[in-house]
Amino acid sequence: MSAAGSKPLRVGVVGLDHYHVTGWVETVEGFPDKLEIVALYDPDTVQRARRAPRHHDPTLRPALGERYAGLPFTTSLDELIAGHAIDIALVTLPNRDAPAAIERLARAGIHQIVDKPAALDHRAARSAFRAAADAGVRVVVGLTRRYVPAVLAAREAIGVGRLGRLVAAEALLTASSVAVRDPANALFDPDLSGGGVVSWLGVHDVDALLWLVGEPVVEVAAMTGAVGDPSLGVEDVASISLRFAGGAIATLGQAYALPARGYRWSLAVRGTHGSVELGLDDDLVIVTAGDDGFVREERRRFTVEPAGGYGAAGRAAVADLLAAIAEGRDPAASGEHLVAALEVVDAAYEAARSGRHVRLGGTA
Repeated sequence: MSAAGSKPLRVGVVGLDHYHVTGWVETVEGFPDKLEIVALYDPDTVQRARRAPRHHDPTLRPALGERYAGLPFTTSLDELIAGHAIDIALVTLPNRDAPAAIERLARAGIHQIVDKPAALDHRAARSAFRAAADAGVRVVVGLTRRYVPAVLAAREAIGVGRLGRLVAAEALLTASSVAVRDPANALFDPDLSGGGVVSWLGVHDVDALLWLVGEPVVEVAAMTGAVGDPSLGVEDVASISLRFAGGAIATLGQAYALPARGYRWSLAVRGTHGSVELGLDDDLVIVTAGDDGFVREERRRFTVEPAGGYGAAGRAAVADLLAAIAEGRDPAASGEHLVAALEVVDAAYEAARSGRHVRLGGTA
């Protein structure tokens, strides 16, 4: 890891046609003393001049910009590895292509920042991240809720028993519609992405609940559909129910349904003694019983310093990777956590296809 007076670690960008690539690049740029992007890779030679995804999150830059015009570009991952001495790879490839790249980079001893979900299913993800673990490289994945101060505080409240026995949870996430995002977006291509709103956005809430509840999911039921745009090959709306090993039941809903750019999100975990409630406002509400017999709300407000690109949570994830490399540990959002969330996602897809509850083996 780069120390005071030493050279920054060398970063290669692996995949330029990705909805989040420009955000992660900007986040990496926020560590000028520790990280330096030195080379670009994409399998499509068009990206040599374009240096921009065909579709991007509207909150992020549309392109990498002219500062990257002079960087080496290659369509060969082996050439990127052999010719540029990179220490860290930023992996922003389609889900279909990411696992093979993660494995190849791992065999070369290269640490990684990997955007989620990074695989068509949990089996492909497991193979890729097992290769990384076997090689001893550190990987942080884009499960950024693990770095949000309000979510961290909610986890602490649950961990010290403020909620009592966990009973229920809910998570609702609504994002801009398919029409707003463009039906031609790779997010809606089943060959490239595998699934729709559940794998792209629902994976965040599945991971957050696994982390907050601290128990594996043992049973899954689900309904999905292409409702807003029936021509889609993937789902744009889903309703999922989870049963945790301790008996608590969670309800999750995801939809591409907003008529303009933006998000709506809420998540709560509820127990016999209280609840934690989260939203997009960086606040945590802890609900308990008041002395008057009515519910009492304790609101904790967190000040989050603005950061470019993937925001404060993305910056924290990259900082965690750098610390993990230096300390020889896994980051808080690791490949193992992504595999666990994707196993639940895959069970939800199976449940929706079959119309049956899917039981998991007791480990999420």
